[in-house]
Order: sequence, then C-alpha cells, then structure tokens
Amino acid sequence: MSNKNTYNNQYMEYLKVQEASTVVSSVLDKGVITATRISRGSPGHGFVDQHATEDAFMLAFQLQDYQGDLWVDGRNVEFPLARKEHFTVYDYNRLWQADMKSAFDCVNFYVPRTAFEGLAEDLGPKTIETLNVLPGLNVEDATVKGIVEALLPAFTTPNYASRLFVDHLGLALSAHLAVTYGEARQSLNASAGLAPWQQNRALAMIDANLDGSLDMSQIATACGLSASYFARSFKHSLGLPPYKWMIKRRVEKAQDLLRRTPLSIAEIATACGFSDQSHLSKVFSQITGTTPSAWRKARIA
Repeated sequence: MSNKNTYNNQYMEYLKVQEASTVVSSVLDKGVITATRISRGSPGHGFVDQHATEDAFMLAFQLQDYQGDLWVDGRNVEFPLARKEHFTVYDYNRLWQADMKSAFDCVNFYVPRTAFEGLAEDLGPKTIETLNVLPGLNVEDATVKGIVEALLPAFTTPNYASRLFVDHLGLALSAHLAVTYGEARQSLNASAGLAPWQQNRALAMIDANLDGSLDMSQIATACGLSASYFARSFKHSLGLPPYKWMIKRRVEKAQDLLRRTPLSIAEIATACGFSDQSHLSKVFSQITGTTPSAWRKARIA
C-alpha cells in the first residue's frame, strides 16, 4: 500500500509479516476483537510500517523470548527483552515504532475501545480511557496466558473452533482487561438466569446451528440481552457456557444417529456440525471415554 496510514491495525498489516493466522471474535455488540498469530524463525525482520491512529489497543503475547528496539511518540523506550508468556500493551492513540531484531512468535490481540462499551451491564458505565500498562512493560498474567493457550489450536485447525468458542474467549479477555487494567468494577450481582422463553429460544438456535457458524451476539440479540449478560445468564441457567452446551448437543446428536441409523461416522460427523470424522472422534472420545465406532458396536451388540 502506498499510503502508510491505510494499514489495517485489526489484521496487523503494518507489521509486514507474510505468514499470519487470524481469528475474529464478534462477541460484543459494539466491537470486534481480533487475534493474529505472527512468527518469523530468523532474525532481522527490521522496521515495521506506521500503524493507523485510532481508539484501540494491541496486546502482544509472546510465545518465545523476543528482542527489538521500541519508540513511543518519537522517544526510545527501554525494552531489552519481551519475555516468553508475558504480554505488552500498545495504545493505538499513540505513535509506536519498532525495529524487530530477533526471531519472534506471538499472538497479538486487536481490542477496539468500543469493545468495552458492550460490557456496561456487567461492569458499569465507566469509560475505559486506557489500559494501565506502561509502554514496554512485560506483564505476566495467568488469565491472559490461559486464554491464549485455549485459542492456539484455532490458528492451526480453524474449522475445529466454533464461533461461540472464539466469542467466549474474546468476551473473557475484554472483561478481564477492563477490570484488571482499565479500572472497571466487576458487578457482584449474580445473574438470575434466563427466562424460560429466552432459554428455549437460545437452545433452539444452537440446535439449528450445530455447524458452529452462530455467534454469541446473534443469540443474545434474539433474547433481548447484551452478549456479556447473556453468556453469564446462560451458564447460570444451564451450568455450561454456550459453546460447551453446543459441543454437548453435537455429541448427543451423534449418539442418536450412531444408534438409529446406518450412516457412516464421516456422514454423522458432517450431520452433527463437526469438521470431519477426526474432529468427531476426538471430541466424542473426550466426552464419552470411547470412540464413536466402539460406542456404536456396544449398543448394537
């Protein structure tokens, strides 16, 4: 691109990394959180292009130690080492420049400030002006690490990750950042759960979309709730977050087809929203302790 200001922060285009894998979470009514894994196995990547200035943050979580030079608003920042399993926060309202010297492997989250607005029902109306992490500071955070670890398989096998699962992680990350680093206050009021009509509508929508294409905001809107309030209420009513309930229903449908029909396991996998037979076998075994074929034989015998 000829105009440096046209680079898209959401997909980290200004970093000029050719090999990048991206997943998008549209969990919130007003914002989209994007996670991109970027890596380079050799040193000397060099200077990145200038990012666009906007009301958004980048959270860079390192999967290995990384070294480079960093400038913020034209001033050099002490940044001797970005440590493995630590993250750094970049506010896109400020001007950042980097000379990426070493090899690197990281997961970068694009978090627009508007994403926090969708959490108002849970966190109150306080505006998140910034995230209180100094430029170049390495932050060790078990919650962020857990979210990254849960998300990593989605970069290599994206068909295995449903929208509800990715949305769940995006929602968890935004709420954690707002409370821990944005000075929002977590509501102590427990959700009363879903009304019967809301529960019935949510379950019907999940059952009708076991392929995983349905996102959290669609179900929440149909129930007249914000995404964050819906997720909390759903778990209160049913004991599982929406994405785990969907997995449960996929396996239950697979069991029904295994027992009642002569369909092949590959055909059942497709009918139940799994990416392929391998995906069905993996999830089925995790939940039931046996493979689909063994489960079928035990019930037919």
